[in-house]
Amino acid sequence: MTKSNWDLRKLQVSLEKNPPRPLYVLHGDETFLVDQAVLAIKTKVLSDGAADFNCDVVYAPETTPGQVRDIVETLPMMAERRLVIYRGIEAVKDEAWEQLLPVIENPISSMVLVLVTPKIDKRKKITKRLADTGVFVDLKKPYENQIASWIEYIGYLEDLKLSPEVVVAIQQIVGTNLSEIQNEIRKVKQYLGPQAKSAELADVLKVVSKARVESVFSLTDAIGRRDRVKALVCLANLLEHGQSEIGVVSLLYRQIRILSAIYDGKKAGLSGARLAEKVGVPEFFLRQYLDQVRLWDGPKFVEAIRALHETDKALKSSPVSSHIWLENFVVQVC
Repeated sequence: MTKSNWDLRKLQVSLEKNPPRPLYVLHGDETFLVDQAVLAIKTKVLSDGAADFNCDVVYAPETTPGQVRDIVETLPMMAERRLVIYRGIEAVKDEAWEQLLPVIENPISSMVLVLVTPKIDKRKKITKRLADTGVFVDLKKPYENQIASWIEYIGYLEDLKLSPEVVVAIQQIVGTNLSEIQNEIRKVKQYLGPQAKSAELADVLKVVSKARVESVFSLTDAIGRRDRVKALVCLANLLEHGQSEIGVVSLLYRQIRILSAIYDGKKAGLSGARLAEKVGVPEFFLRQYLDQVRLWDGPKFVEAIRALHETDKALKSSPVSSHIWLENFVVQVC
């Protein structure tokens, strides 16, 4: 699709070593990653002062491409470059882009234009035009098996070293939304005070909503034990306390993946610390999982994963109320 399709890390490395490019297209549905990309560009472009006078954040469709061009062509004040961040560009009509094409095709040396959208439409002509001069940065949600590394990275950003138990607990309690994870880690940091450099499991459990903690662990435990009634009650409590439906799917997928990995590990003769290391869970959680996995077998795991995929697809496309699909999943699996 593009000559340059970077991720966040490649963008950060480029900005550390080189001058900023004149045009960036940030696309993805993970708010935390988008915010980090914008921050990296902003820090580089506005490092030479007069930031308040040389940064404009505008939104489509309220601001038209023609108005954006006028802003871009305004000379920076007491600085080398002007930064213009144009959000929501998916709302711009195809014909309206003609107003901005002159500075897209022939970027001005004093401009850094950042276009932000949740999703790129590869079929549009403007996408191909942007690709000729712009850098596309892919900021989609990370895969479930990458979340632990992101939790550690967010802890680093907040100057807080997180123990392995804390990383596991945050992922299980909060889910995979990086913005929510950052909010919870910030709460822990505020609770511990500015001098604190590390956090333990007890700190997290004191700060994160008690109702949410209990609901998350109760739901995953009930699913693991195939306790239908308890799982339905826990699901209702979790949704009532603000957990997103997609977040619940992520929690359930993680639980089933862990149980399946333990099942396979036991069949391979692993136990204790070796089994915990192979599966990637703290050893003190292992006994709980071992109690649950006795109620499962290979075909049940296959059935659960299939049902979870169908539930995830339905949540994203079906007009039927989302909680009904989750309840249906619990009934099928338990």
